[in-house]
Amino acid sequence: MTEDIHVLIMEDDPYSRDLMTLMLTRDWRTRVIGEVDDDHGLRRLLAENIKPIDVIILDTEIPGDPEWPDRAIDKIRQIQDPPAVLYLGTSTNPELLKLIVKDEDFGGYAIKSEILYGLGAGISYIASGKHVVTSSILKTALDQRITLPDDTLVLDGTKILEHFTSRESQIVRLGVLLNQAQRDVADELVVSPEWVSEVVSKAYGKLGMHEILSGEVTLETYFDDPAILERWGSVLHTHDGKKGDGHTRKTPWMSTLAYHLLTIPDVDEL
Repeated sequence: MTEDIHVLIMEDDPYSRDLMTLMLTRDWRTRVIGEVDDDHGLRRLLAENIKPIDVIILDTEIPGDPEWPDRAIDKIRQIQDPPAVLYLGTSTNPELLKLIVKDEDFGGYAIKSEILYGLGAGISYIASGKHVVTSSILKTALDQRITLPDDTLVLDGTKILEHFTSRESQIVRLGVLLNQAQRDVADELVVSPEWVSEVVSKAYGKLGMHEILSGEVTLETYFDDPAILERWGSVLHTHDGKKGDGHTRKTPWMSTLAYHLLTIPDVDEL
């Protein structure tokens, strides 16, 4: 059975931290084993003898604390068998990129608005031994003549939004990505629950859910990640013979599969 990827989040902004935790908790591949907002929190967490960490998500920007990344990196390197690190920021820091790209624990560097929904996929690639960046990081590397590892992948976690209008994207984000109840989505956006239901149903269609459930296409058409394929295979086995009667469509697995289809990033090799 495929093992979970254990992830530690180091992020000072509570909204970003909660959003990343929610996304990775819903992901079939990842398990969040801790959240800290500074290097002191990391030290306390490590003293608790938590499970081995596979990947650390490190926010590189704390307002008024420019030395934060250096202190955090020092603490990470004190961990026995240091995990890979995915560095995140709202803008590129060329000097930081020059330093971290040479490190053995460098897993990737991404701009938050560019990796967006593709965070879980990025973590999965890093755990498999690859490196990930987003387009702004790649541009900076080229401009500054910084050499990235040969096995680096360029991720864009925003492409899926091109399938939806601005209003549909709001509903898809709340109803599919964040898994809010349709009535709650309707109340928040001041629209009818019936319209929310219609948009979510259409979103499932645009994501390819109906073809997958009917057996017209296989999940391998969309994914090559063994963790997702294994988990979905077990779901179909559990509901064997019931795929056509709508039973599977009513289970929580339906929503989780939609989540994975929604968070497939666009991936290019260097």
